[in-house]
Amino acid sequence: MAVHAQSNCPRDKTLLQEIQHNGAFVDRCTRCTGVFFDQGEMFAALGTTADPSLWDSPATGGNARPGTTPCPRCGSHMLLQDVVYGGDKVEIDRCGSCSGMWLDATEADRLMTIGAKLLDIARAEAEKARKELDAMGDVDFNAGKTGGILHRFLAMFRKKN
Repeated sequence: MAVHAQSNCPRDKTLLQEIQHNGAFVDRCTRCTGVFFDQGEMFAALGTTADPSLWDSPATGGNARPGTTPCPRCGSHMLLQDVVYGGDKVEIDRCGSCSGMWLDATEADRLMTIGAKLLDIARAEAEKARKELDAMGDVDFNAGKTGGILHRFLAMFRKKN
């Protein structure tokens, strides 16, 4: 459990309550039910579909822009980021200083819906890549012109006796 000063909700200034959710400690507002996640807590608390690596990209509208909401952890103004995919959209608040994230009451569910769709795509792409690698069979990196270059390059780093 991270030890930090008590924080207030950026929406209604209520004192945030630290709760445990799926093994992660997060800060929740008892009034508006928004939640603040320190860096890395979102994945731990909400699972694979909340993994920012799925939705944090230009393909999902991932550009952040200045916001006016104060970060409950460090007080910096958080950035606003739209996450859009397949007709679903959510606007989240991210802190550029401490990397925390604030999600309003229904935003976690919407973000996980987007993440689930993107997870299916990521799994399909990984399976396609695996099949392409399997079709290549064993590759001899020492064969041919490219292999010779690679072999000479790696030889530069070998220990000399």
